[in-house]
Amino acid sequence: MIALTKVEQTILDLLASYPSDEVSGRELRGLLNNRGFRRSAPAFVFTMMNLADKGLIWYREEVTLIDGVEVRDRFYQIREEG
Repeated sequence: MIALTKVEQTILDLLASYPSDEVSGRELRGLLNNRGFRRSAPAFVFTMMNLADKGLIWYREEVTLIDGVEVRDRFYQIREEG
């Protein structure tokens, strides 16, 4: 069994409520804040990368140019078991 922190378990619980949908990182971070977990954007991305490294989630990244600046958006989904 993989050891998870409280915030990691909460993220998995939140993503499990959207089993076949992607959830934007911004939305997921807001949902975490509603559960009492305050995470800076870099800390949130680091936590999500840890979950991806453990094979529990996957994500895709979209890059858009806004006024010549790259803006990266990530979309997360829980990995289905099996």
